[in-house]
Formats: sequence, C-alpha cells, structure tokens
Amino acid sequence: MRLYFGSTALELESFIEEGSLQIPELYAATPKFAQSHPESDEEELEFTLSLLAAEDALEFSQEDNSQAVVIACEIEDGDIATLEDLSVTLTGDVKWSQVEAIFTVGQELDDLTWYAPQEVSNHLASWI
Repeated sequence: MRLYFGSTALELESFIEEGSLQIPELYAATPKFAQSHPESDEEELEFTLSLLAAEDALEFSQEDNSQAVVIACEIEDGDIATLEDLSVTLTGDVKWSQVEAIFTVGQELDDLTWYAPQEVSNHLASWI
C-alpha cells in the first residue's frame, strides 16, 4: 500500500542517517477513503493524500525553517496495524528502504516536485 506523510528536510536528513523513522499516522487510500471518493481513480486518490501530507509538511517547516517535503513509501499489508478513514498506523517504524519518492512542497500547496530516493543526497544541503 502506498502511504504518504509530511516532513521537513531536517527530519529527512535524520531519517536517512538512522535508516528508519517513527511516524504515528500516515495517509493512505484506505477502503473507506476510496469508497467516499467513488469518482476518483487510484492516481487521483493518491494525489489528494499527497496534498494532505503537504499541508502537514508546510506546518512542520515553519517550526524548523527547512524545506517542506512529502515522503511516499510502499508498505506491506502485514506492517499495517490499523486502518482509519484516510490513514493508517504501522506496527513499527518506516524504513528508508520503503521510500519510493520524495516531493518538495512549493509556494502553492499543489506545487510538488518529485525526486527519487537516490537523488535526495544531491539536494538535501540546499533544502536545509
């Protein structure tokens, strides 16, 4: 299942160094969320969730003055502890190896720029 959460470049740096990060709740296209948006396909649902995570990221970035980022990861069903309306909790930490993409959040909420995980080290210093 593809999950999204908001973060900052400073937290991202720590995530990379530690290899894991504890996130209490991650946005996900849960069955309940999908049922409440029958007109949306999977891509549209995931975009909506990434925007929710971007809102969180912008709030977090005000606290530490680093780039707001959205982290997308792929989690196995067995790692999901609970399913909520539009989020999940996990049985453990998110692992860096589960990260599929990083999005920087621009001035406009829907201005997301995609980066592959292996590209992050080339940009991280400028984001902090």
